[in-house]
Formats: sequence, structure tokens, C-alpha cells
Amino acid sequence: MNTTEAVYSEAMKSSMSKKFISHDPISIALYSSAEKVAKFNVPVMISGETGTGKECIARHIHQHAFNQPAPYVAVNCAAIPENMLEAILFGFEKGAFTGAVHSQPGKFELANGGTLLLDEIGDLPYGLQAKLLRVLQEQTVERLGSHKSIALKVRLLTATNKDLQEEVNRGRFREDLYYRLSVINLEIPPLRARRLDILPLANLFLQRYSQGLPALLRFSAEAQHKMFEYEWPGNVRELENRVQRGIVLSSGDTISAALLGLDEKSVTCISTADLPHPVPPSRTRRIREHGRAAESQYILDLLSRHQGNKTKTAESLGITTRALRYRLASMRQQGISTENLVNSGR
Repeated sequence: MNTTEAVYSEAMKSSMSKKFISHDPISIALYSSAEKVAKFNVPVMISGETGTGKECIARHIHQHAFNQPAPYVAVNCAAIPENMLEAILFGFEKGAFTGAVHSQPGKFELANGGTLLLDEIGDLPYGLQAKLLRVLQEQTVERLGSHKSIALKVRLLTATNKDLQEEVNRGRFREDLYYRLSVINLEIPPLRARRLDILPLANLFLQRYSQGLPALLRFSAEAQHKMFEYEWPGNVRELENRVQRGIVLSSGDTISAALLGLDEKSVTCISTADLPHPVPPSRTRRIREHGRAAESQYILDLLSRHQGNKTKTAESLGITTRALRYRLASMRQQGISTENLVNSGR
């Protein structure tokens, strides 16, 4: 057994018994800090590169903060148009603006008694930052079109992949809001800095996305080595996407480094010549059909998990919302129904 396989074998002994993967000492220390922070209701800012798992830390804090079920609400500040974000955060009364045909509670209200995560807080419009600061200072919120104050008891978490101190220096983020939000700052290291998490995470994704397939898939020794050595510029999100790619392109029970796109000869689109063994045209068609079916089912599963929210589904897939709409349209043309899953308003 080589060094990489030994590390993989040791790490996998307990990886699947935990909801959160933390085998690297850096990750273990991070989750320990998150659990300590959860004991105190103070604003926490979670920073790190894109795809490092900032929302996983947010959920970990939430789960350790409450002894009983409590609401957890997440808002991506970068994914909502600026003219809608204020209404979504603070809520609105019927008639507050054109199109407001009924009253709607905001995300702060929905998170009352629980946790609100403001993801991509660095993209919050400057004009809205002052209104957020006032809500935090007064611990009350007013819906648009109303003068009634609603008392809040919300644990606020924020996440960003930007250097907010630099944003403050450039005049793009309010300094007073920055200090209000960053009472505690948890920084998530990139995946390349916590390599003992790579293979357990890969195995978790392999089990998650290969359920229902006839063959029990595994990674080749070379694939394990390549994953362990790769720099992962896209972090955990890239790892997840590459494992999905390997599952879709696999024709046997072993996923190679080539199928993950991690060998020197890999290209974005793998042809039949790149597959482990030559296959006849009829089998190639079946492989492609299996791949499309697996991809469609995966998209449907993500839509269900995100309650029809196309923005969140597209983010999970690593594509734009527009690209997801085209893919859904293509699926409908193939006779795959998405009507019960898709929320056309998001």
C-alpha cells in the first residue's frame, strides 16, 4: 500500500460516520472553533475562497447553537437583483410597491428565533448596508410600506469570499457595518491546505451521487493519488463536480484520473477514445444515454433539495441560472417533467 492509499484508508475509517468531513487537523480545529462560537449569540463572519464550504460551517454553528428545532434561513446577496433585495430581507406590506399584491414577511422575520445567513455579504449594495446596520443596532425590522416594528431575536452569520477590510479601504463597504458583523471571524482554509479532507470528501460525493447505479464505483489508485496531489483551485465545489463527472463518464466499476479530468491528457470533453476500453457504437450510445439520464436525475434531485430554487440549483451545479433554464427546457423536450419542482419566480 503506497503513502496516498494509506492516508486514504486511515481517513476513511470514520469519514462516513460524520455529517461534516473534518480529518485534517486544520479542519478539526476549525469545527471545534465553530462549536465554541455557537455557545454565544454574536455576529460571525465566515470567510474563505469560493467553494471552500462556508455554508457548511454556518450550518454547523446553527446546529450547535440550538437544543431544539429552530429556523435556518440563507440568503445569497449576490444572486438577488438590487431592487428586490431590500423587500426580500425586510419584507413588505400589500401595496408597498407595484406588484406587491399581498403582504410578505422578510428573511429576518422568517429567521426569528433561529439563524440567518447572509451569504456573499461583500456584494450587498452600499445603500442597503446602512439599513442593515440599523436593523442590527435596534434589533427590530420594519416591512416596506409599514411603520410597525417587529422585534428580532436572530443569530446572524455572514459569509464572503472577499477581503472586506480591503473593500472598506476602497469605500465599497461601510466600516461601521464591517465591525458590527465581524465580532468573530472564522476563515476557512482552501482545500489544498487541508489535504487529509480531500479523499474522504471525494468518497462521500461518490456514495452520494452513485446511489441507484448498478455498479459499485470506486476510485483507482492513480485517481486517489492525483486527487491528493491536485491543487483544487475551485476547492470542495470543484472536487464535487469532478466526482460527478467521473460517475457520469464511467463505463465500469473504477473511476480513473482521466475520467476525473486530472491526468495530463485530460480534456474538458472526453471522447470514446479516452474511455478505459474500446466500446462499440451501440454501447457508446448507451453510455451517453446513461450519462444524460444521470445528469438529468441529478439536476432534479438538486431542484428538489433546493425546493425549486433555480438560483441555488445553478450555484450547486457551478453554472449560470440562464444555462440551467436552457438545460431544463431541453429536459422538458425529452419528456422529463420538472413542473412540480421548479419555482419559476426564483
